[in-house]
Amino acid sequence: AVPTERQTVLFSATVPPPIRKIIERFTSNRVTVRIEATALNVPAIEQSYAEVDFRSKTEVLCRLLDLHDVRYGLIFGFTKIQVDQLTETLVARGYSADKLHGDMTQVMRERVMKRFRERKIELLVATDVAARGIDVASITHVINYDLPKVEEDYVHRIGRTGRAGASGIAISFAAPDDHHQLRQIERYTGNSIARHVIAGMEPRAKQQTRAPSGD
Repeated sequence: AVPTERQTVLFSATVPPPIRKIIERFTSNRVTVRIEATALNVPAIEQSYAEVDFRSKTEVLCRLLDLHDVRYGLIFGFTKIQVDQLTETLVARGYSADKLHGDMTQVMRERVMKRFRERKIELLVATDVAARGIDVASITHVINYDLPKVEEDYVHRIGRTGRAGASGIAISFAAPDDHHQLRQIERYTGNSIARHVIAGMEPRAKQQTRAPSGD
């Protein structure tokens, strides 16, 4: 319906390959204007990672939420199914949590975001649909339940905290075979990501493995 003679202007924090193909298909005489982002410089965000295997992720997450007394945080999962399951688990354990992902209607997403902005829920579990274009003040923690596959997504995720001059905490879960991706993220951001030791997790795990032999 648009006129043949027209100017199209597109703005985005990132232009991944699938989007670039769409742009190339539907535009001509393209000019790219790139503004160097300052988002890679995140001194106000304390970044760390916890080495966690798949089976203990939920236990480690709950321990982390309790130790840090997280009252307003974002938890990023990789798939919609994972986000659904993790949200159900957190709610069943008594946490104030809700979810946000691409299978939800726009009305549902807006309703969840309204509740989150009004602090009627403390934890928002989301896929990367929540990593861009959402500006919520005073989020204290961002937890990467799964590391993003693209380094740029990491910057957008943790950028949800430490906004408007405030400080923030970003903690990523990493399996032993995720260390290469961690190093890639460090090179991309120019920041070192320290290992986060979660007090009490290792001793408790050892006690659980000893218990059966004592019966």
